[in-house]
Parts: sequence; C-alpha cells; structure tokens
Amino acid sequence: MKERLVLLPGWGMHSGVWGDFAELLSQYFTLTLIDHLSSLGNIEAVGDEIIELLDDEPFYLLGWSLGGSVALNMAQRYPSRVKGVILLATNPCFVANEAWPGMPLAMFRAFTQQLHLNASATLQGFLMLQCQGVTNSHEYLETLKARFASKEMLPLNALVQNLALLEKVDLRDVLTALACPVVAILSDNDALVPVTIGQVMQTLQPNLQLHIIEKAGHIPFMVQTEVCVNIICAFIDGIRKN
Repeated sequence: MKERLVLLPGWGMHSGVWGDFAELLSQYFTLTLIDHLSSLGNIEAVGDEIIELLDDEPFYLLGWSLGGSVALNMAQRYPSRVKGVILLATNPCFVANEAWPGMPLAMFRAFTQQLHLNASATLQGFLMLQCQGVTNSHEYLETLKARFASKEMLPLNALVQNLALLEKVDLRDVLTALACPVVAILSDNDALVPVTIGQVMQTLQPNLQLHIIEKAGHIPFMVQTEVCVNIICAFIDGIRKN
C-alpha cells in the first residue's frame, strides 16, 4: 500500500505548478494536492482545513516555501497524524533578523506594497524571481508561467493576508521540538531562501536531513525533479524501515 504524501504549494501558487514532479511522485505515493493556501492570516486555520480533507490514516507532508511553514505547524499540532515533513525551499522564519538569515524586512514590505499597486505584475515578477540563477531560466520561467496560468490565482486580499502571515510567522521553536523526522531540500542560489539557512536549521534540529541542490533557484522540484523525488523516496523509505 502506498504512503500518503500531501503537497502544499508556496505563496501565491497552486497545485497546477507541480507538473511532472507530482506525476513522478504519484508512481511511489498516494498524493493529495492542496490547491491554494488561504490563511486569512491564521496558519492554524490552514492546517485545520487540510486535515478535514484527509482520512484518519497518518501521512507525510511536503511543503514548498510558505507550504513548509504550514507543514511545520501541522506536524506540531497533529503529531499522531504526521509521519514526516519534507521542507522544500522553505525557511521557518522567512524574514531576516539580527540572528537569522532570510529576506530583509524592507524588501519584504516593498514587495507587499507593489502587490497592492499591481497584483498581476507583481506576481509575474515573483515568478521571475523564483527562476533567478537557474540555467536556461527563460525556459523554466515560461513553463512556470504556463503552469501558474492553468488555475485562477487567489484574490488580492488572500495574497496580502498570506504575506502578512509570512512576515510574522516564526516556527524555529517548532522545528527545534519537532518529534517526527524532517528533511530540508534547498538550492545554493535561491533568491528567496538563503542556502545558509540549512546549517542554521540543523543547529536547531540536529536530526534534520539536509540536501543542497546546485543552481535550482526557488524551484528545485522543476530544475532537478528526479533528484528531489529520489531524496523524498529515500527519506520516507528510511522512516518505514525504522
């Protein structure tokens, strides 16, 4: 019987962006693709809605970017349900401070202001940022744009609320106390999540498995699809054998 793996998308994104990554994963796992993460500013509410969609069987969580924050919160609050967490290009404390790497607060708030002024153009710029530093970035950007356009985007108020959530959420203590196994997959040139976050996360959670992928931007599941799938399969196989 296949294990259930729940895929949580990043900010502003939806289940349509997974593409062949989800197709390949479906060979090994029973997938539940969560379409949009609409928080209303409350990360607990997101997790509660997802739990309602699932049966009583335990499952694994894969969270990309904002989805990783939701995954950590769910693992903390539903320890009997979540068997393991895969953090894909995510940061438990997204905005930088004196002791933690992340996006500078001024840059984060400027992005929020741009979103208010022109949501469509800001989202297109966000797609470009995700592909920054990737070899053949134009090709990946066109693919990402096509996938993004395959479903309707969240309304502006939901996008703004999710950004506010990202600004304030701090799950470092959750990561430290996490009871289930966790693996982080990062890119060495991610423009949104600094690669240095990996070693810092390991200081909080020494059992965290860390994998660094080269030149994959914020979209390692697109750039190195098979590598990511192999990491995930090995991670879950290891849990099943213990």
